[in-house]
Amino acid sequence: MVSSAVRRAQWALHRRAALACTAAAEAGVPGRFRVWEEAGLMAVLATDPALGFLSTVSGVGPETVAAAVELARGPVWDGVRPTVVTASGDLTGAGLARTNDRVLAVTELVGRPEPDPGVVGTEAFADVVLAGYEVDGVLAAFVRAEHRHPAVRRFVLVTAGTPIAAAGMTVHGDVAVFGGASTLRAHRGRGAQSRLLRHRLGVAADAGCVLAVATAAPDSVSARNLSGAGFRLHRMSAWR
Repeated sequence: MVSSAVRRAQWALHRRAALACTAAAEAGVPGRFRVWEEAGLMAVLATDPALGFLSTVSGVGPETVAAAVELARGPVWDGVRPTVVTASGDLTGAGLARTNDRVLAVTELVGRPEPDPGVVGTEAFADVVLAGYEVDGVLAAFVRAEHRHPAVRRFVLVTAGTPIAAAGMTVHGDVAVFGGASTLRAHRGRGAQSRLLRHRLGVAADAGCVLAVATAAPDSVSARNLSGAGFRLHRMSAWR
């Protein structure tokens, strides 16, 4: 059984994807975008190959595995092979192959961390994020469009007058989604993202949120940072 907190976290991530895809479409990012819900499932389609990681079917529980597989094989995907993301076990019997697992990180917001005096809002946010991601082309255009959306709260960590790391946040109901986090290569390994996590937890609590959610790759630095900040890590299997 998928817990209520995980289900709410997945819903908030789905709403964040809808925001990002709408912003990308309006900015003229290549490809076709669609975000929808069907049979209790949540689906995202992005047709450009550089954005293939976005094409997913999520919110899958034991009772919706068959529906998820059927949805993933439907004609709506326009030749794209979506990834089915689930905490519900082995889908090999459904004819799917396992691909890279994902971590869903969730925490309840209790108390309020003190604001970090080094974290500021700045127009340089998108430049810092992209420099930290070290991406270009369609993916860079998508990231820039997403983080220009007015619903995205943008935070930049500045040390000695130099922006070194950035992270974003959106609020969906009473759930905060943390995303858009990157650190410039020369400044990695010094706790920048941990500081940005703590700062955003305080901002989310002030905004009336009761949960915060983020995603990461298993066993990554990001996953360790989230765990250290009090997030519970849920390993989600991915199938295609």
